Amino acid sequence: MPRLEMNFINSEGTRTRLSMNDAREDLTGLDVKSAMDTIIEQNVFDFAQAQSARLVRTTYEDIELPVE
Repeated sequence: MPRLEMNFINSEGTRTRLSMNDAREDLTGLDVKSAMDTIIEQNVFDFAQAQSARLVRTTYEDIELPVE
């Protein structure tokens, strides 16, 4: 499952990232923006503005090493 990365601007004007593992595959921009707005409204973090978001998918591939 992908990781959701949400980027916010804090009250000092710098970017802060909040990441969540196991995000739903079918998230829309409206879903994420609504969640980000709720996070800002709850005032748990020093977030002033939603900046951007992305889903990150990581794949791994083992490489077999030769036996010496």
